[in-house]
Parts: sequence; C-alpha cells; structure tokens
Amino acid sequence: MRIALMLLLAVLAASTTGCNILAPAIVIFGGPPKIPAEHSLDRQRTVAVVIDDPDSIVPSLGYRRVMLATVQERLAERAKVREVIDSRDTMAVLQRDSARERMSLVEIGRAIGAEQVVWARVEGFSLAASTGEYRPNAQLRVKVIDVTENEKAWPTEPPDGFLLEVTMRVRPDFVPASGPEERTAMQELAEYTGRAMAELFYTEEKVLSARAGS
Repeated sequence: MRIALMLLLAVLAASTTGCNILAPAIVIFGGPPKIPAEHSLDRQRTVAVVIDDPDSIVPSLGYRRVMLATVQERLAERAKVREVIDSRDTMAVLQRDSARERMSLVEIGRAIGAEQVVWARVEGFSLAASTGEYRPNAQLRVKVIDVTENEKAWPTEPPDGFLLEVTMRVRPDFVPASGPEERTAMQELAEYTGRAMAELFYTEEKVLSARAGS
C-alpha cells in the first residue's frame, strides 16, 4: 500500500513538472505485458472443439486427445465459457464421421449439441525445426463456426482460418535421447499447442503465454 502510494505521488509529480518518469510509472500501474485474445467466444453458448488431422501429421491419436482436452479445459477455466462439450463426445462423433461421408462442421456441432464450434486443422507438429535443431513446433489453422446461424464467426479473412504458429519453450541443453523421452516431449508439445490454441480466445500475460513461445 505504501509503495503504491509513493508511485501515485510520483506520477502526480511528473504530470505537473514534466518529468520523464511518467511513462515507466504508467507501465508499472498497467501491469505486465499481455497477449490479447484474437476473438471472443460467446460465453453463454455451448462450445465444441474439433481438432482435425486429415493428413495424420500428429503421430498418435493420444497426442491429439491431449491437445483437445487442454483446449477445452482452458476455454472453461480461462475464457469462462459456460459449457464446453466433453472431448470424449467430440472424438466419438469424429471417429464415426471418418468411417462415412464427411460431415460439415455445422452438422458435427449439431450432432453433439454445440452452438459454436472451435475448429483447427493440423498443418505441422514436430520436435525439430526445418534446420534440424530440437525446437518443438506446431502449426494450426483455426476458425470458429456459429452453428445456430450456419456461418463462420471468425476470422473474416483468410477463408481457411487463422494461422497459429507455436514454438515451445525448451531448455537449451536438452535434446530427447530415447524413445520414452521423445514420447514425453511429444505429449508436452501437444499440451503446449492446446494452450496456445485456447489463448486465441482470452488474454494472457506474455511471460505465461504459449502463443509467445520462445
């Protein structure tokens, strides 16, 4: 309280004397840097999350489940969406869908009782960068479908969705040296990618943000 009062007095003094301390003080009062949301979901409408991987880029269905569950948990806890469809229900519909003619996102949403669908198509998921160095990364195309209105809610452009590029923070001295370590790293990347995807819909402090990466 005493520190806050002193800072306030410094701001007031700077505003009357023209001292250049004003900008730093405002930064302190404004809090740490943040990564803003790209889109706000309707919190009162039921949400389903679909992560599509038609080219089987993610090496295991289990990793995709981790990604999906992470997005859903974060949307409920951080984006404050009233109801998020359970990932097991979503996966069950997607598995049935893959065995027959492809359903539209609106049809998928209606099949599981969702009023809006957060959809992502996996375009990349790897533990290595293009240079070959250990740098876990992922790329997703993300969009939101309004099931009730049968239209895309976000983004307006580009038509195939927002490109989310994720680079996971890692220890500079660590490289997976065995199969178990690689599987653990893959699971961590799946969770990290899910966090980054969910952060498209709520504001996060930059130091905590998976979207900020490394």
